[in-house]
Amino acid sequence: MLPRQRSLVIAAAFSVNAAFGQIGTSTITGRITDPTGAVVPSVNVTVVQTSTNFTSTAVTNSEGLYRVLSLQPGLYRLTFEAQGFKRAVRDAVELRTGDTLAVDMVLQVGSVNESIEVSGAVALLETETSATGTVMSGNILYDLPLYQRYINSTMNLVPGMTTGGYAYGGSLGAYHLAGQRAGAIGIFEDGVNGNDQGAGTETTKPIQNSVAEVKVLTTVPPAEYGHSAGGVISAVKKSGTNDYHGLASFYGRTRRMQHRLFFDSLRTSQPTPTRPNGVPTFFMMPDANFSGPISIPKLYDGKNKTFFFFGYQRLHEKKVAQVDASVPSPEMRRGDFSNPALNRIFDPATTRRVGGSWLRDPFPGNIIPSSRIDPVARRVLDADPWNQPNRAGGFTGTGAAGNYLADEFARVFFDDYNLRLDHQFNSAFKIYYSWTDNRFSGFQRPWNIREDRPDFDHVAGNYSPSRNQLMSFGKTYIISPAVVNDARIGYTRRRSELQVTNFGKNWPQQLGIPNISQELMPAFGSGDRNNASSIYGLSGAAPNYNVNETISFRNDLSYIRGKHAFKMGYDLLRFRLNSAVIANPVRFDFSGSTTGLDPGGVALGGANAGSPFAGFLTGYVTSATTTSELTSWLPRSAIHSFYIQDDWKMTPTLTVNAGLRYSNESPFRTKYGLMSQFDPNGTDILTGRTGAIAHPTKGLNRRDSNNFNPRLGLAWHPLDKWVFRGGFGFYTVDVKFPAGREMYDEYQGIALQAPAPGDPTPIYQVSRATALPPARIINGVAPFVGTNFGGRNISYWDPNLRNPYVMNWNLSAQHEFTRDYLIEVSYQGSGGVGLIERWELNAIPITDANTALLRTGNNLAAAQNFRPYPHMGNITMRSNFGHSTFHSGTIKIEKRMSKGLYFNTFYTFSKAINSADTDNAGGGVLPVQNRNLEKARAGYDRNHRYIGTVNWELPFGTGKRFTSDNKVGRWLMSGWELSFIKTIESGNPLNFTFQNASTNNYYPGFSGVRRPNLVGQPVYNFGLWNNGGPDRFVEVNRPAVVNMNAFAEPAQFTVGNAGRNLITGPRLVWAQVSAQKNFRIGEKLNAQFRWDFQNCFKTYNFTGPGTVVDFRNPQIFGKLRDDPRTASLGGQPLMNITVALQF
Repeated sequence: MLPRQRSLVIAAAFSVNAAFGQIGTSTITGRITDPTGAVVPSVNVTVVQTSTNFTSTAVTNSEGLYRVLSLQPGLYRLTFEAQGFKRAVRDAVELRTGDTLAVDMVLQVGSVNESIEVSGAVALLETETSATGTVMSGNILYDLPLYQRYINSTMNLVPGMTTGGYAYGGSLGAYHLAGQRAGAIGIFEDGVNGNDQGAGTETTKPIQNSVAEVKVLTTVPPAEYGHSAGGVISAVKKSGTNDYHGLASFYGRTRRMQHRLFFDSLRTSQPTPTRPNGVPTFFMMPDANFSGPISIPKLYDGKNKTFFFFGYQRLHEKKVAQVDASVPSPEMRRGDFSNPALNRIFDPATTRRVGGSWLRDPFPGNIIPSSRIDPVARRVLDADPWNQPNRAGGFTGTGAAGNYLADEFARVFFDDYNLRLDHQFNSAFKIYYSWTDNRFSGFQRPWNIREDRPDFDHVAGNYSPSRNQLMSFGKTYIISPAVVNDARIGYTRRRSELQVTNFGKNWPQQLGIPNISQELMPAFGSGDRNNASSIYGLSGAAPNYNVNETISFRNDLSYIRGKHAFKMGYDLLRFRLNSAVIANPVRFDFSGSTTGLDPGGVALGGANAGSPFAGFLTGYVTSATTTSELTSWLPRSAIHSFYIQDDWKMTPTLTVNAGLRYSNESPFRTKYGLMSQFDPNGTDILTGRTGAIAHPTKGLNRRDSNNFNPRLGLAWHPLDKWVFRGGFGFYTVDVKFPAGREMYDEYQGIALQAPAPGDPTPIYQVSRATALPPARIINGVAPFVGTNFGGRNISYWDPNLRNPYVMNWNLSAQHEFTRDYLIEVSYQGSGGVGLIERWELNAIPITDANTALLRTGNNLAAAQNFRPYPHMGNITMRSNFGHSTFHSGTIKIEKRMSKGLYFNTFYTFSKAINSADTDNAGGGVLPVQNRNLEKARAGYDRNHRYIGTVNWELPFGTGKRFTSDNKVGRWLMSGWELSFIKTIESGNPLNFTFQNASTNNYYPGFSGVRRPNLVGQPVYNFGLWNNGGPDRFVEVNRPAVVNMNAFAEPAQFTVGNAGRNLITGPRLVWAQVSAQKNFRIGEKLNAQFRWDFQNCFKTYNFTGPGTVVDFRNPQIFGKLRDDPRTASLGGQPLMNITVALQF
């Protein structure tokens, strides 16, 4: 883009001077008067998009009002003609996505054959709407130093947005608008829903060079917006023009342009453990587009009628990240656990009951004799899957930690395609077609597993390609100057899969494990790959294939009558998911097999807690779970919506926006009626007890048929330079269906081999695994197999579950205090009601009577028998448990582009409160029956937020303040431009939990989340981050930034009193700068050289420190763990170079 053109675009890029119209298109409206102020009816208004000559017309009514609907963003020329008045022409009117732009005109008396040109910038004030939001030009997004060019990154520049952690623009997962959940954000592409039902916060990703504009709405969008209770992102693709245009650019960097992370011990040019010649890091993101009229020589000339715009972008990244990983020490691999930092280990073969008391003998010297290592474990050790330690690290009670500096190698490929076609049959009838295709492939290298042993890595050693597509087709039909009809159909499809490298290689046979399926390597543990519970990464993986589809249709009718602009319509979304999984053959659990025992058979904690890795070496299994898939997961649902909106121009200075939307969502069901549901009153087929697993064939909850969403707002500008706005609205949250196999119990056959509750005896050695009982197929389902019902988990979908709803509201005042300057003070708020969360029902309530009961005999070891439903494991109930509130105040100052300078800066003070951060989250602190204890600051709360954006076209060169008489000098001086973004935000809150009690007199883990006691004031010591301590490169050696002495272990059988999200964590300070030089080559070709610098001041940011209070293993409590990587907001310092050609 040429510098002056860019300046014109920047002038409107961030401004919010117009109202927001319908999804994906825009509106021009106005009032026509004569010099006396009297309205002029029957004025012919012609609106022409200057780049395509697409034409629309309107006629003013008896109130002197006109309205031209369904316009694409771009530059327009307006012509006003009426008998007895001179023709008036207003050119270069910039229309943005979703605008309802007020263009009033005063006609001068004279002949219609006379013409006058009217000029003047569009006002910065918003005078037509009560909605709050921001519109940005796609060209500006392309020119700003927004890394990786995701349109979601627009939200980083919007008041009312907060992030949980450090946002990545490729997903909505970390973004929260007006305090609501990320999953409630609605994303629209050319007016069609682009959310991925199956992947939650994943969306289609249009290419930035193909996007005309992006609009973000935070509160009180009009009634035509649905499926967006958490805010709106709407992107409109560029259309072709009457001239051919194209762009080709290369954007990227090499390893010397990327600074290491704060906790990286090696520079990218230094050798790493597996890269002796340095890290082969590079990033490149070439892109191109081409557009114009569709013309076939001698057959068809598409000028003024038919246009195309095609864009392509490829991201290719090769990277190595230094990771603080863990591998078993050489001594541990030999069975030697004599290090004093390790727990005492006990011999599972000696488990016995003597005189009513359980006993288990310790291994002498805390060493497992070589002869006692199980043959399966021996074969795994002989295969040598783990890397060898390459630094000292440290130990937790269960094993080595932080003793391996991994160089996590990854190659990532994204190929993105965009296409838009537009055709005008005549000024009354237009159509379009839009297509987006996002393709991803890539692979990672394991952290702690050897690169030449990928079959053993069950986390990063797999391949997971995906493809996301969105297609839409729409038409606009101007039935009359007062009636316009728009219709769209859309189709969104996401395909993803997981390919597991050890599939089909008969690994159970190679390892000598009898009586299990040979398809996949079994799982030897679970949890984090860097600790003993997962046997340091041997935690299993299951191949899967998923296809998620959304089919949409919407029809909108606009009707203008007097001072009212009515709009009404119907919206349909149909969702379907096809998901198939090959289940892992078996998951062995070794935890508890080497712990000490109290007389009641309860596993001891503290120094006698043993080690799962030691249990793996002995081969003694405490439980084995086999899962079999009987069928595929095929949920379906649909949402029907109707709305009516009235924008009433009550007076020339007062506009009232009133709307009503009705939404009706069908409770989800599966294609063949294969679902499960917990029935608290049913009779269990296995035990005869009350509480059963049912299999309804219809929806699991009643249809919620009263989802009426009123919306009301006004905009009042009593003075030319002032406008006051406010609004309030209700917004239904879509329930849809669970993407995972949550309501699928007994269509996944579960067989659990485990001892009876209260019996700590291992079931067998893994080398002598006994065959599991075959799954029994009864009426097409496979009931649980086993005698210990602790593994018989079930989901419970509340039959009375209803659609949650969000209320949001705003008040604002804008003042254009001098030419080109606007100041705005605004308040935004929201409340979420009946938000969906999941809570554990089958927990033992904490009462004095239950405490006494569990203290009796060995009842604590057999706690499963005292659950409300002892024949069930966890029963997670999904219902309307949640609530949220959000309040924010913002002051914003904006300068329109003039004299080469533009800036937009704002400060927001806000607070978000909730009981859970995401849909379907939950679990709760003890006691779970008091869910109010979970209400606290949201995990994504950031109280203070400042954003400043500046664009400066340097005043050097031809036509500028400073120039040169020398031709070469002018060429060197011209075309320079600087952009700068500064971000300062307070941190997210820190949430503290508790584990590893010194005694075992504590309620079982299934009763809820454990929290510590609060005995002092925990403090996050910001200043310590600059002090890396004696060794900042090893996590356990870093200084703690939170004082652990503020916490204490809860007393026996009591609940920790520490609340949720107690203190504020690491802040975010980040700056981005861009400098570019534009060169004119001839009349039509422009070349650009650009330099971007992310985090140019090297203000390192950090993820939260360790917050698990574990007095037995305090090594990582309060230690900063990591800093955000390249693709995240707040990431490491790095530079990128762009070379581009444009015509």
